[in-house]
Amino acid sequence: METVMKTLLLTVVLAAIGIAGPALAETPRPERVVAVSTAGLDLATEKGVRTLDLRILHAASAVCGIPSSTDARGRAKLRECRDDVQARVASERNRAIAQARGGNAVAIAAND
Repeated sequence: METVMKTLLLTVVLAAIGIAGPALAETPRPERVVAVSTAGLDLATEKGVRTLDLRILHAASAVCGIPSSTDARGRAKLRECRDDVQARVASERNRAIAQARGGNAVAIAAND
């Protein structure tokens, strides 16, 4: 029985990692959820995995925002946010790849 994962869900709590201003950080903010489609990707190939990684990066940018070229501190916080998004979705990403490869990469997903 073959199960095909169509989307990965990325969840980021922006206030928890300091993206929001101090006043907003005191008020809990809702999580932002972005669906990343895996439809049309052959995750058994490196090309498919690279395309998925780009989709995850674009989704992280959509959640975290685009840095201002003149705000070094803001750029650092946005970079931290993107890194956090990618870390949060890593196990789900690896699970999707393992599933596409017939379970051969399950050990990688379990070692996140």
